[in-house]
Parts: sequence; structure tokens; C-alpha cells
Amino acid sequence: MAKNKTPKMNSASDYAQIQRNIQKAKGNPNKNVHQKKNGSDYHVRDKAQKTNVQQSSKSRMPLWVKIALGVAFGVLLVMVILINTSLKGNPLAVHGTGMVTGLSCLLVYYSRRFLNKKETTGFKIIGFILLVLGLIYAVMGAYGLYLTLAG
Repeated sequence: MAKNKTPKMNSASDYAQIQRNIQKAKGNPNKNVHQKKNGSDYHVRDKAQKTNVQQSSKSRMPLWVKIALGVAFGVLLVMVILINTSLKGNPLAVHGTGMVTGLSCLLVYYSRRFLNKKETTGFKIIGFILLVLGLIYAVMGAYGLYLTLAG
């Protein structure tokens, strides 16, 4: 007959073995006690350095760019509303709005360089479109204003 190779269960030794496994998983509680004794803030300092590096790696948009974007879009909104209501057919307002639209596109193109993103192909294509349309609108608006005022 074959012998039964099932180990006998001893509850005291099983409990001790489980406790040893738990202690191994937790690690040595006396490790790095010198840091606690000396009042060292090693881990706090490490976390603070990581957050400082992350904050410094983010390129922030300068205040003047934020203000210029707000002003440009505010002026553009007012001019579009006026063109569609009281200044219909006024060539100065039409060409001025075109020029402000072009300058707004160029300002958005400039402000995109402060974003903290990887420059993918789509990012570059949108930037190129903003640049081309901004230049076209700004030049055509300025030329229209010149012709209106000079002619």
C-alpha cells in the first residue's frame, strides 16, 4: 500500500509560520531608524524636490500673453457684434475685424509654444494653419484699411 504523504497539521507551528511570512512581507521595522532618531525629513524632502522639478518643467504662459489673448478676443467679439448690428456695410469695421482676426490667430499661434505638450504631427499642422490664416487675415485686413483710408 502507498503511504499517505499528506503532512500532519500542527496548528501552533502553522500559526508561527504564517506570522513569520507576514513579518517577511512587512520588512524590517528597525530599518532606517537613524532617520527617525535624527528627525530627518528625508522622504518629505524627496517628495518636495520631485514636485519642484515637475512645477519647473511646466512652462507657464506669461501674464502679458494671457492679458493680450483676453483683450484680443474681447475686441474681436465686440467688433463682430457691431458688424452684424449697427455697422453693417461699414468698410472700416469689416477690414478692422479682419485684421483683428488675423492678429488673434497669430497670438494663439504664439501662445501655443507655452503649452507643455509633445509636438505631434497634428499639433504642427494646426500651428501651421493658424500661422497661415493669421498672416492672410492680418495682411488683407491692413491692406483693406489702407485702401479705405487712402482712397
